[in-house]
Amino acid sequence: MNIVVCVKAVPDPSITSLEPFTSHIDRNDLVYMVNPSDMVAVEQAVRIKESCQGSHVTIVSMSPPSTERLLHHCLATGADEAILLWDKDFDSSDSYVTALILAKAIVSLPYDLILCGNRAVDSEGGQVGGMVAEMLEIPIVSRVVGVEVSLDCRKVTLEGKLEGGNREKTEVIPPALLTVETALNEPRYASLPSLMAGLKKSIKKLDLSGLGLSPEQAGLKGAKTRVVSLSVPKPRPKKPFTPDSSLSAAERIRLIMSGGVSEKSKSLFEGSAEELSAKFVEFLEQYNIRL
Repeated sequence: MNIVVCVKAVPDPSITSLEPFTSHIDRNDLVYMVNPSDMVAVEQAVRIKESCQGSHVTIVSMSPPSTERLLHHCLATGADEAILLWDKDFDSSDSYVTALILAKAIVSLPYDLILCGNRAVDSEGGQVGGMVAEMLEIPIVSRVVGVEVSLDCRKVTLEGKLEGGNREKTEVIPPALLTVETALNEPRYASLPSLMAGLKKSIKKLDLSGLGLSPEQAGLKGAKTRVVSLSVPKPRPKKPFTPDSSLSAAERIRLIMSGGVSEKSKSLFEGSAEELSAKFVEFLEQYNIRL
């Protein structure tokens, strides 16, 4: 079985910040990583490869050359081949142009299954997988949380995530495209020998002309959408405390001033050691606590 996995290099959201006055991402602090759900797709492709003898896993990514190390990491986890798609005209491409570039690269490859992450953590678009399937004219199953391949590797049973926690089982005969959720599996850690072997593998590179595209079809010229601005989420105001109207005015004022916090009841024991022991035992018996 030939499996193609589409991966995207995204900024690590834990260290990404916005410039204070422009609300633009501060690119000086960006550290790139493989999109988490795409890494899950890579892991699932490798698992299918391990269960289906003779399978081949190809990684395809539209990313700048500076993120090439991420493709080597995918190769270290068990993928066989990686293709990097980049040209200066690819900059500022939207989901449609990204899908077009990926489809142009994939159509020249042998494939039975195409795996994509459900959505990227930077744009949260979730559109590329569906567009690639449409351009290649193959069926798509989205939000996959379970994959089972038949013994002859000719049929795939999928479990899809629905609203309200429901699940849907679908049988697919390849070729097909799957978009996977992060709950599908836990990506493996590559061993040091695997990492060293992955670094030695060469990565094929394709640019605009290699894909048979014109400058008018890529970047902002071919984009159907544009990002107007970015902003941090507005803080959610806390719900104000409202005292019970049946209480007295003094009690309502006291609760408002304390923010609705009631004093905890407490018991203080005083006396000699013998008296304190007797009082403590009596206190425990009130709550049916036996020594």
